[in-house]
Amino acid sequence: MEEKIVSLKQQGLTLKQIAAELDVPIGKVQYAWRKWRSQQAASDPKEESTTSKQANQKRSVPKSPKKKAAQPLAPSSQQIASTREEVSEVRSPLLEKGPEGYWKLPDRYNRDFMHAVVQSPNAVYVCWEVSDLVKETLELQFMRPWEELPKAFRILDVTLLDYMSGHSNRSYTFDLPEMTNSWFVRPLDPNTTYVFEFGIRTMEGEFLPIVASSPLDTPRDEPAGVGRFAEPVRRWQFGEVDAPELLDTLPKYSAYRFVR
Repeated sequence: MEEKIVSLKQQGLTLKQIAAELDVPIGKVQYAWRKWRSQQAASDPKEESTTSKQANQKRSVPKSPKKKAAQPLAPSSQQIASTREEVSEVRSPLLEKGPEGYWKLPDRYNRDFMHAVVQSPNAVYVCWEVSDLVKETLELQFMRPWEELPKAFRILDVTLLDYMSGHSNRSYTFDLPEMTNSWFVRPLDPNTTYVFEFGIRTMEGEFLPIVASSPLDTPRDEPAGVGRFAEPVRRWQFGEVDAPELLDTLPKYSAYRFVR
């Protein structure tokens, strides 16, 4: 049995394959193989040491390194200088400093936008910008330079309405001087929702919006109405008055303000 196991092992079979081939437990095969190896080691220790040295040498032989791709040559000082110049040319204007050391903001961003900021219940600050692409498109459409197109500003009251539906409670349009990109809109009604539009007037005098702000709510100019009738109701509830007091609940022509 031991000779068969050694013969099959020398043929390259694994211990598991030998156990299957001889139909014996793998533990028996492992025991026979270890016993045979110990006998061989005891009979010829020099041969085993030589074999182990050869195996260690094979393991210690370093693998030949893979050939790396040829690396590009280091850039010269002239190339580095030219690269720095190119980077400095496309650098953001926000990184530039003014004459007094303060950060310098760009004059314009070449984007289409309009922002509205509440200043008080009756005043709103609005600023906007029109990109060069839109200006060129309008010049081609109306066959006139951008500077000659009449500019206009429109105020829309969209309280309790959807601006995207195209409806408004009221609107007011007025002309703007050339080279205007901001405006203080006043007077406005408090507790009202507004949308502001900047555009041009067509040859027929119609207003053509270009940019618009998001809906903006002006704040109240009086205390909130929640709980303001609590005291009159309490007096009537506890019998301090003979009849309920008359209360002014809804001002004329502005009932929607208390519905919001």
